[in-house]
This record gives sequence, structure tokens and C-alpha cells, in this order.
Amino acid sequence: MQFDMDQLASAERYKLLVNTITPRPIAWVVTQDKAGHRNAAPYSFFNAMGSQPPLVAIAIGGDDIRQGDGQKDTLRSIRETCEFTIALVTEADAEKMVLTAIDAPVGIDEMELAGIETRPASKVSPPLIASSPVTYECRLWQFIETHPGGGIVLGEVLAMHIDDAVLGDENGKLRIDAPALKLVGRAHGAGWYWRGSDQVRIDRTAWPLDAE
Repeated sequence: MQFDMDQLASAERYKLLVNTITPRPIAWVVTQDKAGHRNAAPYSFFNAMGSQPPLVAIAIGGDDIRQGDGQKDTLRSIRETCEFTIALVTEADAEKMVLTAIDAPVGIDEMELAGIETRPASKVSPPLIASSPVTYECRLWQFIETHPGGGIVLGEVLAMHIDDAVLGDENGKLRIDAPALKLVGRAHGAGWYWRGSDQVRIDRTAWPLDAE
């Protein structure tokens, strides 16, 4: 069956995309506005976009629930301060992450609400989520407005923190034990997640192809 996107409502397009592009990594984004109000929220339209410069991309939709300028707190703070941090989400933190997705009033600290411990970042004002094995300190590189109140945040990664417990050495090269991170990603439909502890290895083939 073919679906022509220009013939569908936004909600229908969203449903088709999120039910087919899985698993999607989750950016647990922490911001802090100029008044010092902190905010944490998860976004699964997220991925790495390159290493020169080191960029990540997060798509943030508009706020069509609360009264205001149509922006979510996360996007408003990023555009105001140009700073944010990202934590990757573990199985152990999954329920707290979901709680921070609540439509709380402006000014509510979701990290306090969910009992999330933080620690200071080294290069930006928003804190890091202490329990995450991988966190990023980011500065806004570019914002692409795709619709009123929402768009794509391109963030330059200024610093990255990885738990020593998942780091190793193999023939003098740094290795990361990805399964040990026990990350979760978004799956199809509301409330479903993938675990990242299951992997399959398929090595790339070099050219020319080996003759049999």
C-alpha cells in the first residue's frame, strides 16, 4: 500500500513514521532557562549527524496543549540560552524518563518531580543526569524551523561523558561495551520500547569481493 504524505493529516504521518522507523534512540534533554528554571524531557526523533563538527539532531514538535507561544519548554530554553545536555536512557531509568514526558505547567522541574539526581556539566549551565552512562554537553549550532512552534535542533557536542565501567582497551584502541549500557529506544506505538542489549554482528565486505 502506498501512502502519499500530502494526502494525510499530521497525526497520520506521525503514526506511520514512528511505527516503522524503530528502534529510535532517546535524547533525554535537560535545559535551564535564563531565570534558572530546569526542564527535562525525552525526544525520540534524535540521532548523531556527523563528527566534523560533532553534531546531534533533535526534532521538537510544537506545544498544542498548553497556552502560550506554541513552543515546548525545551525548545524555548534552547533558543534562549543556546545550551542543553543530553542523557541516553537506560532500562533502570526508563520509568523516570517517561514521567518527565508529562505535560507539566511551565516552571515545574521534572527532575525534581521524578527524583532524578544531577551533577554539574563542565561547559554549559544545564546539569547532567547523574545516572546515565552517556551524556553530552551541547551548544545550539543551528535551528531549522519546520512548522510554527517546532523544528529541528542541531547541537554541537562540546563534551561527552562515558561511564568508565563500559570502557575498555583492545590492542591500544578505545572500546565501548555497548550492550553493557543497557539502553532503551522507542518502538512502535505508545508505551513500547526496545532494549539495546541484543546485537548481531555482520562484518562489512571489502572490495574487490573475494573470489570463491
